[in-house]
Amino acid sequence: MKTAVVTGAAKPESIGHEVAVRLQREGMNVVVLDLYEEGFSSLPGCRCIKCDVSDHSAVESAFASLKEVHVLVNCVGGSWEITKDDLRAGPRRGFRGLTNCSLEDWKAIRGANLDSVFYCCRAAAPLLKKQGGAVVNVSSVAARKGIPPGAEGSSGPYAVAKAGVMGLTRQLALELGSSGVRVNCVAPGVIASGRLKKVQAVTAKGAGPEGPLKQIPMGRVGTVAETAALIVALCTDDTSYLTGVTIDINGASYAA
Repeated sequence: MKTAVVTGAAKPESIGHEVAVRLQREGMNVVVLDLYEEGFSSLPGCRCIKCDVSDHSAVESAFASLKEVHVLVNCVGGSWEITKDDLRAGPRRGFRGLTNCSLEDWKAIRGANLDSVFYCCRAAAPLLKKQGGAVVNVSSVAARKGIPPGAEGSSGPYAVAKAGVMGLTRQLALELGSSGVRVNCVAPGVIASGRLKKVQAVTAKGAGPEGPLKQIPMGRVGTVAETAALIVALCTDDTSYLTGVTIDINGASYAA
């Protein structure tokens, strides 16, 4: 039986949570790395480890406890609810761009969205290379087009960090391909997760974290289920010759 590690899966209504559930349905043993302990009970059958994935020593300790890894999905991310201090705080008001964010904002957002992916991929690589496997990193449409000033619920540092995830994915695909390890990336647009509901509760009607929702050509936001289905497909043998790519799932909002 394959073992899959999913980061950021403890919060119900999140993409990571749905990915963990679906990987279980695929017959995998699922290990969840997250700080949100309250959500562990919502994932029966999963092994849940409290872990700050922006801390390299915590990541190394978590992976040292695993005998094998066949799949890694990096779902942790966001501009808020990403540190021990703000894990339950909800979205901050006001736009944080590159020129007005604090250095603490920059470090925390980069740590959760980019450093965490690097740390987990590096720690998982020796285990993945033993038999081959799949890595899926979650980026964002924000990496493609940036965040317009005035938008709330996201930030400039988030857009930059998520762009880094795309570059990291391409590089790791080159480095791990000869060992039979595939590395791909999924870039969601606005998704109807629990996080989006919190953003909409404190922002103007019709606004999302990347700007006006009316700019989505399909006329609606995406669902957690749609996004998780794509991620899980990239974890299976059905996509065994696909590596080094970023797949956009955003209702054509990037193309518009």
